Amino acid sequence: MKAANMIDPGTIDAAPAERLAADFQVVCDHCSSGILRPTRIRTAFWQGDSLVVVRNIPAMVCPECGEEFVADPTVVQLDRLRGRGFASAEPVGQMVVPVIDFGDPG
Repeated sequence: MKAANMIDPGTIDAAPAERLAADFQVVCDHCSSGILRPTRIRTAFWQGDSLVVVRNIPAMVCPECGEEFVADPTVVQLDRLRGRGFASAEPVGQMVVPVIDFGDPG
């Protein structure tokens, strides 16, 4: 997930992707061939020994290479949420995550 400098940093807006897509097309910086599309993504953070998944993050995603771009104000909101230990966020579900030991492939 990369931050994208597409919004005035003085404007904190958690959903700029939809507005940008309506205004113009953005070519993917990673592959230079895909046109970014607004969508919602998820990511995970370690909080101590726990894994926290944040979903429905507004982003622009390249349909060609899958690269994800998140606007700076959204990244700031994620950083603030993480910095507070996710205390202000109400969990909307639980996931079971398999844990696998990386063994010697030999």
